[in-house]
Amino acid sequence: LCLLVQDAYGMFSEVQLQSLNSADDTEQYSRRWEGKFCCLAGMKILQRTTRGRALGLFSLIDSLWPPVVPVKVPGQSQDCEMMTTDLPPPSFCYILAAQSGEVHVEVDEEEQISNLYQPPAVRGLKDILQIHACNERCSFWARVLYLKPQTKLNVPVNQREICLFVTDCTLQGPAHVAPKAVAVCVTTSCALSRDITEALSTASPLLFFKDALWGNGEIICVERTVLLLQKPLLCSAAGADLSEPTGPVRLDELDSATQANSICALRGTVVGVNESTAFSWPTCDRCGNGKLELCPQDRRSMYCNQCSQAVTSPVMKMQLEVFLRCPSRSQKCPGLFVLINMLLSLQSYEVQSVLGKEVGLLNCYVHSATSHPNCVALEEIVLL
Repeated sequence: LCLLVQDAYGMFSEVQLQSLNSADDTEQYSRRWEGKFCCLAGMKILQRTTRGRALGLFSLIDSLWPPVVPVKVPGQSQDCEMMTTDLPPPSFCYILAAQSGEVHVEVDEEEQISNLYQPPAVRGLKDILQIHACNERCSFWARVLYLKPQTKLNVPVNQREICLFVTDCTLQGPAHVAPKAVAVCVTTSCALSRDITEALSTASPLLFFKDALWGNGEIICVERTVLLLQKPLLCSAAGADLSEPTGPVRLDELDSATQANSICALRGTVVGVNESTAFSWPTCDRCGNGKLELCPQDRRSMYCNQCSQAVTSPVMKMQLEVFLRCPSRSQKCPGLFVLINMLLSLQSYEVQSVLGKEVGLLNCYVHSATSHPNCVALEEIVLL
């Protein structure tokens, strides 16, 4: 558990308090302490760090600078104050820790919010994507559509980054806005609470991303980024649309501008099949159960345990790689050649029955995209 504190002179310190059993307590401390006056006692200085040593820490400090009220000037009388516009941004920050390993923090939780406190400035994703600065902190409220874990085999599962594809009202508006969904990389240094991981595994949650890092066209959740299921009580919207997206989510349709490591919608015509990777299995034509058994009375028929009935007209599911020819909105590119790993429902498992089949709209993850030739490798996905 770390606190970022600022005193009446505008000086920042990061206070390292204790190791938490889980990240769940972070939200609890945040709601009770953030913005409140505190008294630190028995602290020792671990380090006096600078911008060159702690870029992530100073990107957070810069988002809180300049102070919203005049601050006191060291070496002058307590009544003498200087306007915040005349102050240069901090060049160093102290890293503090409790000297005896015990917490020596007194917070007046009944006290009103300090006038030095600056709540997170919440913005829409459309506005964030238009920021030209690098390593800038941003906070936003978005719905998670799809989760893509890192697949490097030499990295332990609990140390893998995950990629969340998110959207909000500013990207889902009626006007054409590209993209309709953006990727957010969650690094291993960003602690996720148990509530967050459970929500991501079962639903399409609305999450508040506090102090994520924007730069080089990417949103990254790093150390000091906090993910919450609820919007903080203390936040400044500054005109941003924080309403929840309504209606079905729309993705950008695949075209020549689609980039790798994105998600899109796809429609096209099957022009080829990779038969070496194809496999199929029968499913119940009533409930879709894919684990059929042989009927006890007639071993030539199949039986569905979920329906408790014999299956006389099974639907064949086929997992295979197909080649699609897709239309493109670009005049320079009359069509795209697509390789996609997809799941088809067929009345026959003959591969020839797939050729010429019109497919779409499918939700897909883009593995790779090349312009010469116009070839895209996709994977059919199911949104949360």
